[in-house]
Amino acid sequence: MKTANLHILLFVAFSAFLAATVHAANGTPASLQPIFHFAAADDMPVIEYTLDHHMLAQRDPTPLLRVYGSGRVQVHFPVYMKKAGDYEMQLSRTELNALLRMLADKGVMDFDAAAIGQERKQLEMTRKAATGELFNVSDATDTVINIKLNQYQRTASSPRINGFSSQFRWRNLTSDARRFSDSTGITQAANAAATLQALCEHPGLQKLP
Repeated sequence: MKTANLHILLFVAFSAFLAATVHAANGTPASLQPIFHFAAADDMPVIEYTLDHHMLAQRDPTPLLRVYGSGRVQVHFPVYMKKAGDYEMQLSRTELNALLRMLADKGVMDFDAAAIGQERKQLEMTRKAATGELFNVSDATDTVINIKLNQYQRTASSPRINGFSSQFRWRNLTSDARRFSDSTGITQAANAAATLQALCEHPGLQKLP
């Protein structure tokens, strides 16, 4: 697929996600919607997303994606990638809130790694018992999503969490989402990561000098 066509598809996918999230918010009672408080500033990312490739001898410590409370988006492609460099674009407050709501709705903010890990283990054991299948991914990649907010509430009646900070980390997320499609926690997290990846490929990004 040509790069231009891929960018168009990613833009359409991201735009559709925003429209769907805003529509869902409009159709959900305010008391059941998550509440986010953060400063409209550029000093601390509200969202960070990166892929940690274990096979690389020298890993780039800069996150692939950073989204600030001001709506500023920074994307960093490491030197070994074809699009190496730094890029920026701007999200509106509505778009940023939609992005945060998506992460909440997909369970990323409240992800229970221990419980989902146990579920994955059980699904793996069930599959092995049924098929004798042994599966291994040699080139491991961790999907990492960090979220930092001044305050977060899952719903209006939920406890307020001041200084909210969470990290989602899952090894070989895309592969697990394909293999364990029965796991809602894994598949929804993979969908959230795919949305953030689409933002990294947004055609509105401008390369910095």
